Amino acid sequence: MSLKSEIERELGVPTRLRTGGPGALDVFIDGEQIYSKKKTGRMPSADELIAAIRRKLPGTARP
Repeated sequence: MSLKSEIERELGVPTRLRTGGPGALDVFIDGEQIYSKKKTGRMPSADELIAAIRRKLPGTARP
C-alpha cells in the first residue's frame, strides 16, 4: 500500500503528494513542516508519519 493510501485510510483525511527532487520527502501540515528526509537522513515509516500527523491535526487522535 502506498504512503498516501495508508495516511488516507488510517486518518480519513485527503492527502496530496507533490513531487520534488530525487529522494526528497518533506511533509507539511498547514504550511508547517513536520518531517524532512533531508534533515533526518532516512525515510520514515508510515506509522511514524501517521503519528506525527495525529499530533498536529485535531480530530485524528485514536479513540
